[in-house]
Amino acid sequence: MVDHSLLRNGNKVIVDNQPYLIMDTDFVNPGKGQAFTKIKIKNLLNKKTIEKTVKIGEELDEADVLNTSMQFLYQESDNLFFMNLETYEQLELNVSSIDFDPRWLNDGDECDVTIWNDAIIDVELPNFVVCKVISTESVAKGDTVSSTLKDAELDNGIMIKVPAFIKQDEDIKINPSTGEYSSRAKNE
Repeated sequence: MVDHSLLRNGNKVIVDNQPYLIMDTDFVNPGKGQAFTKIKIKNLLNKKTIEKTVKIGEELDEADVLNTSMQFLYQESDNLFFMNLETYEQLELNVSSIDFDPRWLNDGDECDVTIWNDAIIDVELPNFVVCKVISTESVAKGDTVSSTLKDAELDNGIMIKVPAFIKQDEDIKINPSTGEYSSRAKNE
């Protein structure tokens, strides 16, 4: 049960037997009548956002979700497999329940995942992924103005724009949420 002091942004609650993330709250105390809180919540299963009014005394259950770091192992047909780094437990997730291109996941990447009822319901990509440029156009000598971009195909099959100085077989860092080049990858 959640009391009104726990209705804060970022908390997770159960509404209609589904987990929701509280995105925005607005406490309203009208001159006449009972005070209430308007909340904007996002369904963690289908990503839809709704608004709900919670009256004083109304009960909401706190969602028993676990946020943890898991390692992406591999993709087999339409399923992604992740491993808990502490317990070595493996969980799978269907590609249809994520809202990003699974080609951005590299084997061994650590991702923040949300687990509810022993199943993964959300995966957050790393801030940057390292990919190898497998083909790119060559640039005319002297045409190296830093704002010039060219097409490059990555080892995961995705085409992006990269600066003119990037050559074939180079490792580069990319922001997977935008699909934009960030920098050259440093060899460690």
